[in-house]
Amino acid sequence: MAHGPVFQDLTEKINGKLRIKAIQIMLSAKLFEDRIVMIESEEIEYLKTKYLHEILKPYMSDRLCFLTPFETDNNFAKACGNLSNVSIKSPQTFNI
Repeated sequence: MAHGPVFQDLTEKINGKLRIKAIQIMLSAKLFEDRIVMIESEEIEYLKTKYLHEILKPYMSDRLCFLTPFETDNNFAKACGNLSNVSIKSPQTFNI
């Protein structure tokens, strides 16, 4: 082709404060619907995906996202690596 298709990036940048406000609204809506579960600590005793899968079995019908502190438990992070619907987010990975 002499003049092939030109793809356009139609994404718009969002102000940081507006993005934080949108995240707050989304989390409060999920809290109102009882779709957020708070846990005290993400530390697990064994580095086994099977062990973590048994713990998370009641919640495995949905996609799970764990918001962790800066220092995540190494056993927990490695055990979540093989679970397809589990993701881990720490403050270092957020792009605000």
